[in-house]
Amino acid sequence: SANLVAIAAICSPQLKSGLRPGDEVITPAAAFPTTVAPIIQNQLVPVFVDCQLGTYNLDPDQLEGALSSRSRALFLAHTLGNPADMDRIMAFAGEHDLLVVEDCCDALGARYEGQMVGTLGRLATLSFYPAHHITTGEGGAVFTNSARMARLCRTIRDWGRDCFCGYENPPDGKCGRRFRHVPGLGCYDHRYLFTEIGYNLKITDIQAALGLAQLEKLPGFIAARKRNFQHLYDGLKPYRNLVSLPRWS
Repeated sequence: SANLVAIAAICSPQLKSGLRPGDEVITPAAAFPTTVAPIIQNQLVPVFVDCQLGTYNLDPDQLEGALSSRSRALFLAHTLGNPADMDRIMAFAGEHDLLVVEDCCDALGARYEGQMVGTLGRLATLSFYPAHHITTGEGGAVFTNSARMARLCRTIRDWGRDCFCGYENPPDGKCGRRFRHVPGLGCYDHRYLFTEIGYNLKITDIQAALGLAQLEKLPGFIAARKRNFQHLYDGLKPYRNLVSLPRWS
């Protein structure tokens, strides 16, 4: 659902530079379906790039071959917590004016050259499915440093509603411009103004409380995952002529 919100946001008709039907999104050929499905659901065209054996991330050497006049974005996952080669990917994206969305479902807490993954692209997503670093049962999150993109994501998450008094005003929720927000419509209540084709993807209070409690335990979860990885890696190392062990870019 976080991936769906993120891709829908960059397709918003409110954005002059937003993606439009038929635009192409470069994405890894080996990924979970939730990376690909939102591209198709928003009438975009996925262009697949193969992955590197060992890192299992998008192969930057193949980006040039995937480029066309319709290329508008890159949507990639940091597979199994191993960050992709973001120096080359971001350089390519900058050269060709491509928007980058990072799927960090496997990589909460991972860093690329000291910088947290999810802070390099325009948008980033997390999943809180039970198998991931922290869980709220289901659900996820979208990250951005753009106030406008954050508002679009909230709108799409909340049925397409354009009102956010509870987020942008004092804790009492009083707006002060609730009936003066829509030009030309007099006393129209802007809580009932819907500016996007949205979804009902709000997280519940119970899930949010669970997630906040899990955040405090995240360092321990990461340490346990590293121990488990090392145990499996060491156990399989004698058989590296038979299996392809993970490597780092």
